Amino acid sequence: MLNSGGRRLKQWLIEQIQSGQYSGLQWEDDNHSMFRIPWKHAGKQDYNQEVDASIFKAWAVFKGKFKEGDKAEPATWKTRLRCALNKSPDFEEVAERSQLDISEPYKVYRIVPEEEQKNGKSSMMTIPAPSSSSDMKDMDCSPSEIEEFIKEEDGCSIQASPEYWSQGSINALPLNQDPLPSSSLTSAFSQLMITFYYRGKLMHSAFVTHPEGCRISPQQPLGRGAPYSSDSMQTIHFPPAELIEYSEQRFVTHKLLGHIERGILVRANQEGIFIKRLCQSRVFWSGQGDVGQYSSMPCKLERDAVVKIFDTGKFFQALQLYQEGQIPAPDPTVTLCFGEELSDLNSAKRKLIIVQISMVNCQHMLETINVHRSQAYCSNPNLEMRDDLATEQMARIYQDLCSYSVPQRSTCYRDNVSITA
Repeated sequence: MLNSGGRRLKQWLIEQIQSGQYSGLQWEDDNHSMFRIPWKHAGKQDYNQEVDASIFKAWAVFKGKFKEGDKAEPATWKTRLRCALNKSPDFEEVAERSQLDISEPYKVYRIVPEEEQKNGKSSMMTIPAPSSSSDMKDMDCSPSEIEEFIKEEDGCSIQASPEYWSQGSINALPLNQDPLPSSSLTSAFSQLMITFYYRGKLMHSAFVTHPEGCRISPQQPLGRGAPYSSDSMQTIHFPPAELIEYSEQRFVTHKLLGHIERGILVRANQEGIFIKRLCQSRVFWSGQGDVGQYSSMPCKLERDAVVKIFDTGKFFQALQLYQEGQIPAPDPTVTLCFGEELSDLNSAKRKLIIVQISMVNCQHMLETINVHRSQAYCSNPNLEMRDDLATEQMARIYQDLCSYSVPQRSTCYRDNVSITA
């Protein structure tokens, strides 16, 4: 195979169309001046990555951006080819022929004759890429491309209501514990730590102490009639994109923040952590799944749905098993990824915007048990704690945490440091 640097996208793509190897990639007319390219969204129920993402994967392989054994990222593959098509003067999308609302959607592109390419595509905005940001070098996109990549593709938007956020399962009390004063429970489990990472760099952290939770949104004003005011809950802002050092990352992050304008709502109680997505941007999350296990599959937050992203009961079960030495330490942190799919914490270090949420008292409880385990081991490395003593110790720690209060401190933007997850 010839080196991709010496060949144009036009030649490569024509060869792929003529090969007949890719389902849905075909000529649109007899003159071979236009072609169809399959354009199914990965969120569709009948989406088949091997078929529907095959041409995008082939381009990633050809460009040296993917080899067998690497983690599959079909959304990124699709974005790379889309950006290449719209950046190239050889192609022009024919929107009136594209069909995106059918079971097998496709886009139509026209091959632009060379005589028409006098001025190129002057309307496209490219993003310079410094050598230190190799992951984004071939992601030069127009603003519309970036928006399509990061926002929700379905056009639905349900009007949210503050009353819905306050009702239903979010007020349930499922823990089988001895009754404690409701004020103690509220204080113990409403406190959260919110941490922001931009491409693996810690940008900002904040405490949430309001019993009704918080709204996390960019700093730009939401306009009149915003349904969730700062009077009813705490407001936490995303760090501004201007703090980012690299220009292309700063540009794309700024566009992404524009689609997070309405933000998300987060609230915690003794049942767990709940979230409600209001923004247009897609949001994926990973966190505690089955007892002691990390959920490796990305979970997408549907807009305006209240979702439990952290289960306190499961965490306590895992914590007790950990104390008894049966499983590794459970993770009290939930990771949110905005605008991009998330499959594991390793990929989180490469994402534009990551927000991590942890319940302060669960984190403190894990740290306390670690101290007790360390002390017990130092006293007698061969000692195994009896089940009744382990349960008694858990209950005592739990009671202590109900009166634990987050120390008051002011939040500020911090120097960039690497993500620790």
